Amino acid sequence: MLEKMIKKAIILAGGKGERLRPLTYETPKPLLEFRGKMMIEHIFEMLKREGIIDVTLTLCYLPEVFKERLGDGSKFGLNINYVVENEPLGTAGFLRSMPLTETTFVINSDVFFTNFDVKTFLAKHKKFTAEGAYATLALAYVENTQGLGTVKLNGERIEDFIEKEQVSNYVNAGHYLLEPSVMKIIKDLSLDKKKIMFETDIFPKLAEKGKLFAYLSDAEWIHIRDLEAYEKLKD
Repeated sequence: MLEKMIKKAIILAGGKGERLRPLTYETPKPLLEFRGKMMIEHIFEMLKREGIIDVTLTLCYLPEVFKERLGDGSKFGLNINYVVENEPLGTAGFLRSMPLTETTFVINSDVFFTNFDVKTFLAKHKKFTAEGAYATLALAYVENTQGLGTVKLNGERIEDFIEKEQVSNYVNAGHYLLEPSVMKIIKDLSLDKKKIMFETDIFPKLAEKGKLFAYLSDAEWIHIRDLEAYEKLKD
C-alpha cells in the first residue's frame, strides 16, 4: 500500500552549512560523517526501507561534490537525480521548475529521525487529505526549544508558527508530505520573488487556510544545527 501512495522523495540539500564551518568549506553538510556514515545516508536508509527509491536532490552549494560522492545512487540501492540551482532559490524554490504532480515526500537534509514511522506518517496524511489537507508536517517533541520556532496546534491542525515564544514543545522536524494542491500557493506568489521558503511563504499560508496538518512523532529527532551540536552528537 505504501508504494502505491508515494513513489518519490525530494531531499533539500542546497544550503552552505555555514554554522558548521570550517568542516563545510569543501564538504557539503549532508556529506559529513555522522555515526559511521554520511549524514544523508541515514535518510537514504529510511527511504529504501520503505521502498521509496526514486530520489531527487536539490543542490546549489558544491553540487559536483554531491555527484562525485553519491553518483546515480545505485550503491545505496536508489535512483538519484539532481536539480542544480545556479543561485539559492530557497527551500521551496524548486517547485517553480519542478511542480508537484503526486503526493511527494520532502525532507531537509540536515535533520533525521533514528526510527521514523513512515507508514504511520503516510496513513495520517491520507486521513488528513480527506479532511482537505494540502500538506502534513512531521513534528518533533523537543524539551529545549530555544532557537527553534514552535508550532501552535489546534488538535491535529497547525494554526501558526511562533518564533519568539514557546507555545508548545513541538517543532517542525523537516519531513513533509505534500499534495499537488500546494502549487496553488506557488502560483499566487509574485514572479519577482526569487526565493521561496516553505517555512515563511508556503506553510503559514496553508495554516491560515486550514490546509496544514501535523503528525506528532515520538521517534528520536536529530538536528545538526551547528558545530557544537555536531561534535556532541556525531559519535
